[in-house]
Amino acid sequence: MKLQVKRRRSRIEITPMIDVIFFMLIFFFMFATFKQAQTGVEVQLPKTVHIGNNEQNMVVISIDKNARIFFGKEAVSLEELRQQVQQELANDATTRFIIKPDGDVPYKQIIMVTDILASEGVVKPLWGVDRQQLFRAE
Repeated sequence: MKLQVKRRRSRIEITPMIDVIFFMLIFFFMFATFKQAQTGVEVQLPKTVHIGNNEQNMVVISIDKNARIFFGKEAVSLEELRQQVQQELANDATTRFIIKPDGDVPYKQIIMVTDILASEGVVKPLWGVDRQQLFRAE
């Protein structure tokens, strides 16, 4: 007597795979909205190849093409900038300042802003620049 074994075709269940993809999608949507870049006023930034990467309390100081100074998104005079920097350093002495000058800003205006930061004890301000590829002739 021969036993007949009925062979069943194997079946791939896609329900668990859909669940995993759904959870991954939710994960990326959630974490993509958590970290948003610090922004100030939109300016045309100079280009660079190398740039540092720091995660701390950061304040953006922008200088637009009309040489107006912005502390975050608020337009300020040079004296108001000094007061804002003093206040920010009083709240958190480890605050980093990002200077974002427009590419067409007069050099004198940039020096005046960096002098204010230096006079208030900011040792290493960061520079906001756009990255660009370094092209090498071969």
